[in-house]
Amino acid sequence: MSKTINVTIKKKTIQSAWNELKLLNVIGAAYAGKRSPMSQLLHEIKREVMKQKKQDKQLWRELLDFWPLSIVVPLMLLSIILAPLFQ
Repeated sequence: MSKTINVTIKKKTIQSAWNELKLLNVIGAAYAGKRSPMSQLLHEIKREVMKQKKQDKQLWRELLDFWPLSIVVPLMLLSIILAPLFQ
């Protein structure tokens, strides 16, 4: 049996839950303790969101690293092939 679940939740819902937990923590409610299930759930969601953001950034970096080669190499080959025609 799998230990993970994929769920789609609106960003606004997560933000309001996170803000509510922070408020409860400030006023000292036991519900917002570090070991409470709600606190653990929100921290886990936050970690997953940060992982996804990090992966998205890495994807863009790989694309930008590849992009110059995808344009420069074909242009150089065409310029070598077509150079005698323009002399």
